Amino acid sequence: MLYEIEDEAGQINTVKIKPLINKRPERVSPFKEGQTVPSFSLKASSGVWNASLADLFQSRHELSLAELVQKKPLVLSFYCPCWNAYAPKHLRVLQTLNQSIKGLGGELLVLSNEPAPMLQQLADYEDLDFNLAYDRHNQIARSFGVYSDFHPLWERVSGISDDAYIPAVYVINRQRKIVYDFVDENLELAPNARALLTALYVNR
Repeated sequence: MLYEIEDEAGQINTVKIKPLINKRPERVSPFKEGQTVPSFSLKASSGVWNASLADLFQSRHELSLAELVQKKPLVLSFYCPCWNAYAPKHLRVLQTLNQSIKGLGGELLVLSNEPAPMLQQLADYEDLDFNLAYDRHNQIARSFGVYSDFHPLWERVSGISDDAYIPAVYVINRQRKIVYDFVDENLELAPNARALLTALYVNR
């Protein structure tokens, strides 16, 4: 598209302007059962750890996903306090499941968009006994497809802040493959405990 622009000296200049492309933002696509998850690492200072992971951090400052699933399957959940009433319900479900998860040889890890000091306060207040870790800059959530800057949860659920994760729970086996998934974009449901624990038992 051509435009004629007159400068201060009265001269006419022709300028070619490219039209803007109205590109629709890409929709988030959370990981599903059967997919292999990307690797990630967590620093010792980024979380609140139970006894088993605290012992591993004694000899190193960082743990990778490969190390987390080397000897046992991992139950990975994403948590955001900005889910309002849904948030404490989600934590209670995980706390109830945690004893069974440990009994079947699994490890529960909850990733949050809150830093470690806030997670420590949360663990103390709610009397939580599972692992909580800070997902800095939402990097892990973004790689799992449960967070997007361009398709925020607040566009679909009222009362939610713009940096909220989509609630999700995964069981990841030793090959980093998802063997159970729960994704709740409408903040209405809870994970199927029997299906989750069955996947954990089969892959223990």
